[in-house]
Amino acid sequence: MISQSIHILILEDDTLFAESLEDFLEEEGFFITLAHDGEKALELAYEKYFDLLLLDVNVPKLTGFEFLSHLRERQQNTPAIFITSFKDKQSIKKGFLQGADDYLTKPVDLDELLLRIVALLRRCHKLEESIMIGTAIFYPKKGIIHSQGEKYQPSKKVILLLELLIAHQNTIVSTERIYAHLWAWDETPSPSSLRVYINDLKKILGKEHIINHKGIGYKLAL
Repeated sequence: MISQSIHILILEDDTLFAESLEDFLEEEGFFITLAHDGEKALELAYEKYFDLLLLDVNVPKLTGFEFLSHLRERQQNTPAIFITSFKDKQSIKKGFLQGADDYLTKPVDLDELLLRIVALLRRCHKLEESIMIGTAIFYPKKGIIHSQGEKYQPSKKVILLLELLIAHQNTIVSTERIYAHLWAWDETPSPSSLRVYINDLKKILGKEHIINHKGIGYKLAL
């Protein structure tokens, strides 16, 4: 499941298919806005920010091709995927020329669509790798944790400790292993510092997720 706020605009006049897409993608953690005609979609695209566009072609008022052309002319580069019954080469070519990033023909496999969405969002740097720990979200590349509505940027050693515990989640990591991971060979490990790092993680993630096995080590419980 996607653990970030990714907003998708769906342009689709088939109500049943649109609602199926909406239900499927919302279950995967996306925020969905539906439009059943091109003019409404254009209005929404100018009013709100979207991370991705899923577009049918043959819709009322403005076709999907016309809708995307309007956006691209105004330098709106929101990633876009066409999902349409138009399977001929000319239509596929036109879709990409109008600025599409991908093109799928109906009937579409929803699992394949999800894979393409995630791949496209990652290519466009709209989707960061993240790890859920209870209700907290850890972004390893940035060294940031979002928890209880707050953003935390712990010290380097706290992040190293968390990454080690994640790599061995639900397994006890010995204190000796932690010392070797956090301190270089020419540094002296500090038990008191380790206790501080552990307490920092407990405050951010919740005590229930960092388990102390006295005299042995620590475990991350997910």
